[in-house]
Formats: sequence, C-alpha cells, structure tokens
Amino acid sequence: MQVTQFLVAYILHNLKTTQANCQTRCEQTNRPTTDTRLANRAMVGHSFKNFTVNKPYDCHLLCFVEKCRCQAYQMKGKHSCELLDEDRFAAPDDLKEEKGYEYYDMSREYEEEETNNACSNQPCSNKCCEDNPCFNGGTCTELCQHAKRKFNCTCATGYVGKFCEKKSPTSCKQLQLEAKKPKNSTVYTLYDPASKSFYQTFCDLTSENGFVWTLLESFSLANNNHFNAQPFLRDYPVSQNSFKWNKFRLSLPIMNSTLSHSTHVRATCNFNTDGLVTTDYLRGKTTELNILLLKVGTCVTLEYINIRGHEGYNSSVMMNQEHWHLHTDSYDGGDVCPFNGAKNGSIGGKGEDNFGYYYTVNRLHRCSSGDDSTTQWWFGEQ
Repeated sequence: MQVTQFLVAYILHNLKTTQANCQTRCEQTNRPTTDTRLANRAMVGHSFKNFTVNKPYDCHLLCFVEKCRCQAYQMKGKHSCELLDEDRFAAPDDLKEEKGYEYYDMSREYEEEETNNACSNQPCSNKCCEDNPCFNGGTCTELCQHAKRKFNCTCATGYVGKFCEKKSPTSCKQLQLEAKKPKNSTVYTLYDPASKSFYQTFCDLTSENGFVWTLLESFSLANNNHFNAQPFLRDYPVSQNSFKWNKFRLSLPIMNSTLSHSTHVRATCNFNTDGLVTTDYLRGKTTELNILLLKVGTCVTLEYINIRGHEGYNSSVMMNQEHWHLHTDSYDGGDVCPFNGAKNGSIGGKGEDNFGYYYTVNRLHRCSSGDDSTTQWWFGEQ
C-alpha cells in the first residue's frame, strides 16, 4: 500500500490522539532519542499491515496512527514498512535473525492534558473495541491505563491467544504438532472438550525420542497419605488447575480422554529435579498395563522395568491395585511373576512397595529416598 504525501503530512501535524476517559489524557510519540534499530532482526509472525514508505520515520508515524494494535515496526530494505502486533519484549522468542530487515521499538506514552475529577468514574473510551479485534466470539474490553495496551480479549471457551485467534490445545501431542517452533517441556494449560474446562499438566516433549508424555499424577513421599488409598480407578483430581509437583492428579474423565490416544504408560522418580533417569523407572504399553482398569494383583508384561538398578526387558511383573494406589512389590512379586531380579536388596515383611502405596519404604529407591522424593505416572503418545 503506497502512503500518500497527504497522509504523511496529516500525521506530522497530528502527533497527539486522545485516548483515555473524558479526554483528560492524550497519547504522544516522539522520534526516538536513541537508536532502537536492530539490524538484521525481525519479529516473525506478527506483521499485520504493510506499507511502502520513503523513510523509517514514516513507518514510525504509521504505527502511531494504528493506535490500538501496533506495538513495534520493522523495515525490509529501504521502503517496505511492516507494522507489528507485538514487540520484542512481549514475544522475545519471535525475534529472529533475518537478513535485510531492521526492527524498531515503538515509543508510546500518555501525557496529562487537564484534570477533571467529575470524569474520574466514567468508563474508559478509546474506541479500540469499535471494530472488535477479538476473533471466534471473543469479547473486547477497552483499557486506558497504559498507552501500549489499549484492549483485552476475553476468549470464548476453547480459544486462546491475544486475539482469541487459536484453538486451545486439547493434548500435549496436539500442542507439539501445531507449534510453529519446538516447544519446551513444561506446564501447559490444556482444554478438555468433554467437560468444556481447562486444566494444567506437565507436557514432556523431549525426554524420550519419538514420545510425548502427559503427566497424570505426581506426589512427594511426604504427601503419600493423600494418595496411598487412591487407585487410578477412582476419580481423585488434585491441583489440576494449580499445578504442583508434590501434590497433583488429573481427574478420571481427563485421564480416560488422554488414554484414548495414548500407547504407553510409565512411572518415574524425581522427574521435577532430575529429569528422566532410568534407574527406578518402568514403561509399558497401555494394552498390557491399563492403569485405569487394573484390579487386584496381576502379572503384567512391561517393556522395561528398573528397580534399584535391577533391570527387566519385556518382563512379566506383579502390579497391584484395588483399594490402594497402583504399585509393584519387589519382594513378593517375584514369587508369582517371572521378574524377580529386584528381590536382591528388597525389604521383606509386608514387602517393599515401588512407584506408589509405600506401606513399606526402601530409602534406596529413588521415589522413596526422602520426604521430598516424588513419584510420577504418565501416559505417552508416539
């Protein structure tokens, strides 16, 4: 779009635009006193309008006129101007090295024109919601507290983003598949279509090549009493809207939904502090170990199990769950199922419990080595 000389002249004479309630404050912008230009840098994915201009300052003025949305601007070559809906501070990961580009920060601030106490309770009016910038049924609210944030979008259920432009991810796998760039393994907010509600969990996207893991449960040994009588058969949500490594569990409906597109299950120890360590670890197919259906003690074939360094590959392992938390007993289990390599060093009596229940604790097992030690159960997708 070619910028006419008339438009540039108009902007030059109108550097102030009334923005806030009762017209007591006006927005202003000035030519930057310091050079904010970043050579060979560009904000990727945030350009919403393009113009042809004579010089970078014309682009600065055009950004100012786009008062509701423009947060920064960039030049490609000498004459191509791109207005941006985010700046490098709001989305630092999107500032990339791009040859031939120059990125510029945008200065915006309010100055007081007059004081009118009679207007102090009047609603904000900056007209930034007139053409509703919020997509997919989002509701726009005008804001007047800060010159660089003129509105807020409250998204309809199932949508997220500054402009409600994105569907909420419904699984860790979907989150990874739809990402424009590789995602970090961290806590994410996901959307459950069945209950039409949001929940938080940890998505492990990196620890095992070819797998995406969704955390179902995590608890510390100190909090074992909250979980030792809670089999996965029972609906027992804990902190699924305020994630905590030492006390967390998804609801049974959400776990069932996650299971429907999962191929594997695993248990880990101290993932929050150590990451994935395969000492004191188990992994199996959900077709062999369905933790949401398993009752009483039964022999289950696991792809891999490691208890205190004792390993089993494609081994049949005793797994217990009925009125208590799912676990394996490394002392008595080998008397019933073939995997007995862990019996060396196991604690007798009622039998050493691993990966849950913890009626009998072995401090040499990583999940139960101290009160702060944590146990995790996950579903995985390939």
